[in-house]
Amino acid sequence: MKIALVDLKESSSGCNNKDKAGTFGNTSHGENFVSKFYAYMKRNQVDVPVLHFGYMAAIFRQYGHQVTFYDSAPTQDEDMVILASSIVGYDEELEFVRKIKKPGRKIGFINAFATAKPEIFLEEADFVIKGEPEAVTIQIAKGELDPKGAIDSPLIYDLETLPFPDWDGFPVQRYGYYPVLGRGRTLSILTSRGCSFDCSYCPYMVTQTEKWRRRSAKNVCDELEYLVSKYQVKNVVFRDIMYTQSKKRAIEISEEIIKRGIKIQWSCETRADCLEEDTLKILQKSGLRALHLGIESPEDDIVKKSGRIPIKETQQEKIVRMCEKIGVKVIGFFILGFIYDTSESMPKTIEYAKHLNKQLAQFDV
Repeated sequence: MKIALVDLKESSSGCNNKDKAGTFGNTSHGENFVSKFYAYMKRNQVDVPVLHFGYMAAIFRQYGHQVTFYDSAPTQDEDMVILASSIVGYDEELEFVRKIKKPGRKIGFINAFATAKPEIFLEEADFVIKGEPEAVTIQIAKGELDPKGAIDSPLIYDLETLPFPDWDGFPVQRYGYYPVLGRGRTLSILTSRGCSFDCSYCPYMVTQTEKWRRRSAKNVCDELEYLVSKYQVKNVVFRDIMYTQSKKRAIEISEEIIKRGIKIQWSCETRADCLEEDTLKILQKSGLRALHLGIESPEDDIVKKSGRIPIKETQQEKIVRMCEKIGVKVIGFFILGFIYDTSESMPKTIEYAKHLNKQLAQFDV
């Protein structure tokens, strides 16, 4: 079977990163010079692959199927076309499906928005894989499933049973995470899936759920060596929801990176209360150069009502200052428009971001 995996590059008003925001996808726009410049940089310099596509390509090829990646219309008369959905550009994605439909071709969608609202995509597509798509991909690849309608894909609990993502034919030379990380070939990696904190507003929960599943330090570093040797990767984006959910495991991975002499720069996302000075130092030694911290709001009552365990401001500031000291960039994530936010609380969030004074503060609505 010939299969096309499509990460559609939409217009400037559409989605420019399908793998971000828990695979809902995101985009950036600006209204003044600074925010327009930031939006331009993000659109043109921050480009990460859809991680599930790497896994799906590996699985399909493992079972003898031909897989081709596209960011525009397929050209090889593929039997099946699978697109990454987004909440930002779904209208363009559906229009694209209308254009590439032909007799005998099956068209499907993956990712969080298609999981949450499959009926939108099934107006044009033949199927939607809900949740993490790898389990259903295996069934399709084996010929055990003819995909139709909305299909629930069960979680894979032993992540080490999956092959490493296969990036052959993907535009690896295009992917980057500048200026958060340096220039050079950049790919993503998932060392774990799920998050036991299960914040009620978190987009990752739609597909990954609160069931935390993790890979061993050996398995993770085997993939890192594979990425460096096969694709000449210089930078790695750890796409775990909460990379230091287990500080012990994060330290083990860093120690293994150092032991093997793997030369990479990397970034991750986590919470300030899941970090300590010793942890940060070993992570930095192994290549950590940028830390994305979910701060959200300084208002504990609002945070609690929004299904999140609050983090003490003293701990957040301690981690930020520690990162400054050892040369790790900090990108703070904040939220404006919690259900319980008010016209008084939101300016406090902005002032708190200014007080922390990190390299970048990103505000999501």
